[in-house]
Amino acid sequence: MTPFDRDRRVHARTPVTHPCKVYEPRSRRYVAGRTCDIAAGGVLVRLDRRMPLEPGDELLVGVAWRREALLRQERMITGRVVRALSLTTGGTTVALRFDDATAELPMAA
Repeated sequence: MTPFDRDRRVHARTPVTHPCKVYEPRSRRYVAGRTCDIAAGGVLVRLDRRMPLEPGDELLVGVAWRREALLRQERMITGRVVRALSLTTGGTTVALRFDDATAELPMAA
């Protein structure tokens, strides 16, 4: 087994697909996307457009658990980019680790 064959996550992943938004503080822009999976320590999201992200970049993420037109800022959580991959379809897949090890995305509020 090579280091690339093993799962690097500490927490179990749960496949979950919900609309989400990501806020990138440097550009002060929001980008829409969808979750792919969620774990206690982070989230994998697929964004609707390409973003030039590097490991360590700070993002805020919020998930629409119900059909809601607006996600309030207090429902967003800070995370750091672990890896980002630009897609040929024009989007970006981003793995985020939450800054607070005990943080979880609010399921509803």
